[in-house]
Amino acid sequence: MPALNETFEVFVKSVTHEAKGILAYELRSHSGEDLPPFTAGAHIDLHMEGAPVRSYSLLNSPSDRSRYVIAISLNEKGRGGSIYIHKNLHCGDTLTIAGPRNNFPLAENARRSILIAGGIGITPIWSMAQRLTEIDAHWELHYGVRSKDCAALLELMEGHPLNRAIHTCYSEGEHGEFLDLKAIVARDNEHTHFYCCGPVAMLEAFKEATRELPAERKHFESFSAEHEASLEGGFVVELARSGKVIEVTSGQTILDALLGQGIEVMNSCREGICGACEVPVLEGSPDHRDSILSDSERQAGKTMFVCCSGSLGNRLVLDL
Repeated sequence: MPALNETFEVFVKSVTHEAKGILAYELRSHSGEDLPPFTAGAHIDLHMEGAPVRSYSLLNSPSDRSRYVIAISLNEKGRGGSIYIHKNLHCGDTLTIAGPRNNFPLAENARRSILIAGGIGITPIWSMAQRLTEIDAHWELHYGVRSKDCAALLELMEGHPLNRAIHTCYSEGEHGEFLDLKAIVARDNEHTHFYCCGPVAMLEAFKEATRELPAERKHFESFSAEHEASLEGGFVVELARSGKVIEVTSGQTILDALLGQGIEVMNSCREGICGACEVPVLEGSPDHRDSILSDSERQAGKTMFVCCSGSLGNRLVLDL
């Protein structure tokens, strides 16, 4: 079984049209053996020559290890990854992937879980819904999307035995509506865990609606960068294990500087989303620009994602 972050090959069993601009890919092992285990909310990294490495959430149940299923939304304004994949990844193709990793874990012991998704953010949320169903936990799902033809996984939701727990709203049309996150969160019973994955505007609304809740009961994941990468430079990074001191200049990320000096650091999205480049911080104050760490983790300053985060001082000491 591959180790964490180690790449391995799968093949594309099927490609299906899920919604307008969204294709789902079912991936299986060539040998027919089970794929590495994963937990609800996990993602894998796709490595395709000609496209940037990108992370995509697994949408199938963690109990189904015979396959990985992802859904990819065509993003005309992105870095080109989704466009390339839509055009070039076909049934029968061999694909190199890494993972799975999970920056958006499910608290399976929660008395009640409320799942909130916007657009393609439904993918990890749907995996959570399936897992919660399997362990007989109480949950409900709120899905906001522009229109019915843009709603991914709709057939799966409608066919789910607990579809009464699923609430979908469409923002376009004569009777368009948006998810009322404040009203949803107001139904908190002091034991509810809230999960949200969607576009930046939805995540900001979610953070505001859950502002008074304890950090351990609110969970979110972004599928696009929430912050610009730190490119100011003007500081040095000391590598504790080797003793090397590397200057980070203007226009560089820490990752750029490390790779430029031959220091191998696992990396993938380069946007502070996937978590591949996490490095422990031994000294200094990171300038966090990722979309993963909680406020308390940022304040603690014990770890950082070097693909996008910088330094608030003139020196950082990393456990590398």
